[in-house]
Amino acid sequence: MTSYLIAGAGSLGTVYGAVLARAGHDVQLLARRAHADAVTSRGGVELRSFGSVDHPTLRATHDPSRLDPVDAVVLACKAPDTAEVLDGIAHLADGVTAAMSIQNGVTAADTLAGWCAPSAVVGAVSMVGGTLESPGVVAHTFAGPTFLGPLEPTEPAAVTTLAGDIEGAGLEVVTTDRIRSVEWSKLVHASPSMAITALTRLPFHRAFVVPELAEVFLDLVVEGVAVARAAGVEVDDWPHILPVRSLADMPREEGLATIRARGEAMVEAGMTEVRISMLQSVERGRPTEVDAIHGTLADWADRLEVDAPATTVVQRLLAGLDRVIREEAT
Repeated sequence: MTSYLIAGAGSLGTVYGAVLARAGHDVQLLARRAHADAVTSRGGVELRSFGSVDHPTLRATHDPSRLDPVDAVVLACKAPDTAEVLDGIAHLADGVTAAMSIQNGVTAADTLAGWCAPSAVVGAVSMVGGTLESPGVVAHTFAGPTFLGPLEPTEPAAVTTLAGDIEGAGLEVVTTDRIRSVEWSKLVHASPSMAITALTRLPFHRAFVVPELAEVFLDLVVEGVAVARAAGVEVDDWPHILPVRSLADMPREEGLATIRARGEAMVEAGMTEVRISMLQSVERGRPTEVDAIHGTLADWADRLEVDAPATTVVQRLLAGLDRVIREEAT
């Protein structure tokens, strides 16, 4: 069995930690104090998953100095907290033989490769859904896949370890040699999904079914695909990610109809209260991932001279909102 640290275990990280612990792996969570204290008092996590409830045993702390050495690290904190989290666990880096990030954005794996041996770092994209219902209690809300793939220096054994352990824990795994395509495809997927919901404070399906918002949604997808292609990455229609390649390439009216149909399907399925993670951060008065998502796209667009006016505007709006959140928190 593999020993794991989930570094920055909020909702999604706790889902991964809980299922890995349930499968018999030794798991530690580095989490906020309230969550860590609740896990410690319970002796584990309450995992609610599609009608079932489990209580896998694992350890948690808010103090990185109390962590034991581990074989594998899953970086799960929000992007703004990455430097602080990795600095706190620097004493564990030399012993890590497999590491992955389930954060949003396309730079997390590169950041990890500067923290531990680059050969240990596996490219990863998570489409798993989770909600931290209360400290110590997490719900597994969406059974999407975890995409894994080698980067240029990755040892094959690192991919094998993570893929085998995660799949053995009951989560779907898709391995691919095109992990950069998956990363950028999800980035383009995330750009309108997060921007529109965070700026309007509306549930996710509204971004698809409100005509004016759907227009902006499609604009952001088209611009994001153009930036990716200029950067030398070919996005694709990956499972459980919006079909960003097709949306960008089809006639505009067809693209808008496709977006509207997706929103109508969400309504029919009763998915009318989905609140995207960036919106949740805004509502809780916490810094957002604007730099990792919209900042990345805006910077690449500027560097590569790609015309991306909608992306630039939403990046500035979100950055201003993020600035206010940070100022009010001090």
